Amino acid sequence: MKEAIRASLQTDIIKMAEQDEMMPTQVAERQEQVADGDCVETHDQALALMRRPDNQDQTTDGAHASHHSGHPSVDISENPPSTSQQPPTSHVASGAQGCSTPKKMKLDSPAQDAADCCEDALKSYYRGKGGFVKVLPWVGDDRKHITEIYTKLQLILGKDSVKLASYDDILQCKTKEGDPILIAVLTGLAGRGKTTLFDKMAYDWAVGSSQVLRKYKLVFLLKMYALEQSSDLVDAVFDKILAKDVSIERGALDMFIKNSPGSVLVLLDGFDELMTTSLCESSFGSILEILSGKVLRGCTVLVTTRPSHFDRLVSEELVQDPFTHVEVIGFSRKDVTEYVNKFYTAEPDKAKGLLKKIRSSGVLSALAASPMLLLLMCVLWREDCTLPETMTCLYRNGVLYIFKRKSLDSAKDMIEIGKVALHGLLSQDQSLSFKESDFKSIVLERALKAGILTKQTDRKGLQTHNCIQFFHKTFQEFYAAAYLQSLLKADPEKFHKILNEIMSKGARTFEYLLRFCCGDNEACTYEIMKEFQLTYPKKLSFKSKMGQLALHCFFEGQSKRLPPEEFIHSFITDEFRIHRLDRDCLNSVIYFVKCVAEQTKDSGNAYLAKVHTLHVRFCQWTWFIEELAVILCAMTNLRDVSFMNNADTAKLLRHLPNLVPKLRIFGTDLGGTAASWCMHLKQLKSLTKLVLSECSLNGQDIKQIAESLGDLPNLVELSLELNNDLGGTAALWCTHLKQLKSLTKLDLGHCSLNGQDMKQIAESLRDLTNLGELSLTGNNLGGTAALWCMHLKQLKSLTKLELSRCSLNGQDIKQIAESLGDLPNLVELSLCSSKLGGTAAFWCMHLKQLKSLTKLNLGECSLNGQDIKHVAESLRDLPNLGELNLSYNNLGGTAALWCMEVKQLLHLQWLYLIDCHLTEEDKNHIDESLSDLKKNGLVIRTYR
Repeated sequence: MKEAIRASLQTDIIKMAEQDEMMPTQVAERQEQVADGDCVETHDQALALMRRPDNQDQTTDGAHASHHSGHPSVDISENPPSTSQQPPTSHVASGAQGCSTPKKMKLDSPAQDAADCCEDALKSYYRGKGGFVKVLPWVGDDRKHITEIYTKLQLILGKDSVKLASYDDILQCKTKEGDPILIAVLTGLAGRGKTTLFDKMAYDWAVGSSQVLRKYKLVFLLKMYALEQSSDLVDAVFDKILAKDVSIERGALDMFIKNSPGSVLVLLDGFDELMTTSLCESSFGSILEILSGKVLRGCTVLVTTRPSHFDRLVSEELVQDPFTHVEVIGFSRKDVTEYVNKFYTAEPDKAKGLLKKIRSSGVLSALAASPMLLLLMCVLWREDCTLPETMTCLYRNGVLYIFKRKSLDSAKDMIEIGKVALHGLLSQDQSLSFKESDFKSIVLERALKAGILTKQTDRKGLQTHNCIQFFHKTFQEFYAAAYLQSLLKADPEKFHKILNEIMSKGARTFEYLLRFCCGDNEACTYEIMKEFQLTYPKKLSFKSKMGQLALHCFFEGQSKRLPPEEFIHSFITDEFRIHRLDRDCLNSVIYFVKCVAEQTKDSGNAYLAKVHTLHVRFCQWTWFIEELAVILCAMTNLRDVSFMNNADTAKLLRHLPNLVPKLRIFGTDLGGTAASWCMHLKQLKSLTKLVLSECSLNGQDIKQIAESLGDLPNLVELSLELNNDLGGTAALWCTHLKQLKSLTKLDLGHCSLNGQDMKQIAESLRDLTNLGELSLTGNNLGGTAALWCMHLKQLKSLTKLELSRCSLNGQDIKQIAESLGDLPNLVELSLCSSKLGGTAAFWCMHLKQLKSLTKLNLGECSLNGQDIKHVAESLRDLPNLGELNLSYNNLGGTAALWCMEVKQLLHLQWLYLIDCHLTEEDKNHIDESLSDLKKNGLVIRTYR
């Protein structure tokens, strides 16, 4: 009826305007009143209202809602609180949804009218009811405003791990062609803040606090646990967000979205909770079709998911390039501190105690990155200032606390609730919502009273019904695991049947269910480890996600019983490599290996004794030094140890087996600390190679290290490269190099050494009769060769000398070449990146004396064609020269000058002319002149 009245009024308004009964501005104002179905009852009433000369629109600002400061909190879905990266914005209390604020409208655009009304309704909702999020049921008020709980999250972009300043950056990503990237996938573990992030974005759009979000006319925030793969966007908006009686024409809104997709932002929260486990492309509704790019290609879509479902989401059926991938990794150490201090505003001593406890434990530090788990810690710490060390125990103690506060027994109904929870997780549509009839009435009553379950009214079309949900998916998984644990004793056959079903569907999909099922249960842990080995034998390793999940499960079990032998062999091989593990993964890996070490020590460490290579890179193991000590002591046959970018590496040196022959440490700050660990190097009597690269060592460090190394009779290789604080310090330590009698290779590259340093070093090295290779690359030695080159004459065993990137000039090269003429064994010489343009005539004749030379590198030396001619003329007297590198010199148009001289290098096998700006004519000269050499095997490289 109202639609008919509205249509009739449209015509009457136009007629009145044509008869000058209304001013043009009044036309638009009356039209807006007509668009609001709640403002009109009858045709006559409406016309009478429009004709009143004193009629004016009235707008009333909603009262500002009052909010009390309190504990930070966590929302009911995937994500907990944060520490505001934007100042709190005042918010308006929720009012009626509909067209509450008049706007100017185009008379000929019902779609625009619908969009305007929808914008008003959405903003009203997000500012009001939608601006509040539900918190964990045991923390004071059940709901808090988003501005009170939002804490800054760490957002990491793509494979390059770029840290984003805020969510604004996600919406501004572009392709390399400069086109905006309209789809973003946000992945994060359970409880890392994904849902709260989306809630905050919707709120910021509604209050206009984000400049980037202002470009969107409509923002739709949809929870995917309430959606099916066939769900339609517009239907979902009407069913899940807008009021039941909102006055918006569905078809008109649909038309606006289709005609203006660039004005629409869709936030899809929780793809892993979508009500289906098997996607069928032919059944996709418009929501999934937007993700696949089949419809609304100009629309911006952000979707969150757990990492376990990333490959299912990013697939041929759904999201494809270009898209933005952002990791939501929760709280940083700084955020944890801020959060805890907020929680204990009135109890600073408790905040200090909790932070100390968290920082003392690698396990708790890893768990605290999750806002939800950090809140659990805060709540439990307030009770008795103690914390458990596993995720399972945190959840179990949290559940005990919830029920205790309501004077209820948490264990009484756990199995009954868990049975329903597990059935939902394993169902075809992955049910996260249940009917009241799914539970026994008394069980449901107690669970609702405690707050473990929540009751909500759900609407689909004209039908409404009550739905029951766990207040967070992880608690459904916790309860399901409790039931599954009980089956191992009550019905082992059913237990294994369900476990097989879980593994066949994909263990990572049920990560938390499996971790909780292992929790403090040795028997379940063993059976689950056995199932991992049977189902995924080729996917179990320290670097694989499946292997890491298996070890998380083993850690949760805290089992004293080792997994099956085949399981252990899958991880512990002769090469033990751990790269870029976060604290959670590193904790589980170290716990597993330590258990193996401790429980096999009486049998000769059968597993770890076979490890000969240990490579650990980019792992923060500050909290695990004692455990690592146990592991290293069990690796009795290590032959190659490499640590890169790992904190507190020095503390492990004392635990290395004495027979280790190779030790390499890269990118670790050891500056000023050598006195505390260098004595341990003395114990490594079998050491043949030591690398201490980019370790921020200073002169005093090198002095102490060199003194310790004097007792190692087998040390043949020493690298100290990239310690760039050694300039001017050689006098402190160079004399101790004399004691390294077995040394054959020494690398002092990029150490900021100067000419005086070089003089003292060269004097000391003359006593090393076995020194064959010396690298001085990257030290600024330009103009200083006269100070030190004569000492090179004493290095009679030298076979390779690296003087690349030392800023040497023509005079330096003359003096160096003269000195090197007395070295009978020198076969490789690199002078690349020297400043030699136009100087070759001055020094090239001294190259004739280097009779043993097989490789010469003069790349990037600013040489010209005439220089090359002089050099080639001198080199023809070298009977063994097989490789000549002239790359990165500008030789364009000069080949005719020097080709015939190069032709005389009869033993040349490799000639490098990369990026020499050669012309086609140059290339022809080269091909013709060197044709005979090419027949004899010469390879010419002119490209990279």
